[in-house]
Amino acid sequence: MNRQEIIEQVEQAFGFVPGWMSEMPDTVLDQYWATISWVLSDTKLVARDKALVAFGAASAIHCPY
Repeated sequence: MNRQEIIEQVEQAFGFVPGWMSEMPDTVLDQYWATISWVLSDTKLVARDKALVAFGAASAIHCPY
């Protein structure tokens, strides 16, 4: 997927493109968006449950973000 397609998908999903995403190199943006779009989609785990798992993991490792 090219950069413009990813940016369009980000804007469609969030309503805007965060500045820090605009500055990412193409390969990093591609990998990052693949992960984020997977988390936001429903699979065997719904997006809500994936977000809760991510929140729990971040809390467990004392993530500063």
